[in-house]
Amino acid sequence: MRGLDPIIRSPHKLGEASATAQLLIGAAAAAIWETRTGERSNLSIDIVDALHFLHPTHYVSQAGHSINVGAEFVETNGIFQCEDGQYVMIEAGPPYPKLLKGYLDFFDCGNNKKSIAREIAKWNAKELEDALAAAGLPCCRAFSREKWLETEQGSLLDKVPVIEIEKIADSAPVPFPGTFSPLDGIRVLDFTHVLAGPRSTRSLAEYGAEVLHVSAPAYPDTLAQHLGVDVGKRCTYLDLRNPDELATMHRLASQADVFASTYRNGVNRKFHLTPAELASRSERGIVCMTANAYGHQGPWSDRPGFDQNGQVVSGFAVREGGEGPPKFSPVFYLADLMTGYFAAAGMMAALLRRSIEGGSYDVKLSLARSAMWVEELGLLPLNEQVDVPSDDIYPAKLNTIDTVYGPLSFLAAPLRFSGLELPSTKE
Repeated sequence: MRGLDPIIRSPHKLGEASATAQLLIGAAAAAIWETRTGERSNLSIDIVDALHFLHPTHYVSQAGHSINVGAEFVETNGIFQCEDGQYVMIEAGPPYPKLLKGYLDFFDCGNNKKSIAREIAKWNAKELEDALAAAGLPCCRAFSREKWLETEQGSLLDKVPVIEIEKIADSAPVPFPGTFSPLDGIRVLDFTHVLAGPRSTRSLAEYGAEVLHVSAPAYPDTLAQHLGVDVGKRCTYLDLRNPDELATMHRLASQADVFASTYRNGVNRKFHLTPAELASRSERGIVCMTANAYGHQGPWSDRPGFDQNGQVVSGFAVREGGEGPPKFSPVFYLADLMTGYFAAAGMMAALLRRSIEGGSYDVKLSLARSAMWVEELGLLPLNEQVDVPSDDIYPAKLNTIDTVYGPLSFLAAPLRFSGLELPSTKE
């Protein structure tokens, strides 16, 4: 790992955090490659390159024109103060029409920050958090790390690793099928949305996996999301409310080596796509990855949430704000990308275990736990943050490819390998 924090104005070690997550992916890929070929590889990364990968959507362009997802500019998305002085975070995503309409109907106000802030200021923070959760709308209070760990949900998350890997069924070992790249021949069924999940499966595609991204036709991703995270994948629509299309989903899952989902646990239960059900139907053992906002047990396990909810609830945003109001990461994103990279590493590690001992595996992550991990790296003293930029102003290395959408540019792979033959990463 080349370089040291701080490289951007933050009390957190953002460069080291992102670089560590990237190195985990690389270490897993290198271990698989060694298993297949006997060849070892050294890895390296520059923390400036890693910093860019905390907000890769900001570097995507189509024919030279930026196509940023733009969630930071949506009027409903933000941190607001309640009547008791506490802060809450709400978010409608890129936006998603269902969530945007839900907030505006709930508050009965206009779609602008001033109106939304005025309505939120009438509420007690805890009461609003619970009321919006009951309505299926993302909301969380801003906690300090200490206060978050005093809650039932925070205490539960503090007891689990940032990447949980659990063996859930037995089967014969499954050797890796191909030899061209670490994940050559691995089939991935990608039932994810927004950023963490699709980013994790894009990483698998970058290492040679065959990835099919399944979206709901009633809730399509925006073009910016699609072009940002679906490079290297095939994409399709399936309406799981249709019995025939649900049967197709189950058939595809039974043939997959990996099934990735970032929908709420209730969605997977509704469509019989839980890890236990997938393992029971798998032809030879399957790796299941599930990622959500607040963890997989406890009273908040089914609550919806986005990247910034993970920052706000975990104590990260309170620490960023210092003596003032809570603040997001200086590059806006954090938890989505960290979770996505951790998930990719976890899925690779589980595939490696399957090749040695067989079985099916449940890889579990959450946005809040990933944000907590960044806090656990330790903090930088204030005097070290003075002479560094407040934004990511460093030049980025980009790749450009020809697509059906025209020339598409995005961040070049940050990892360098000494012995792993990948076109985008070979040194």
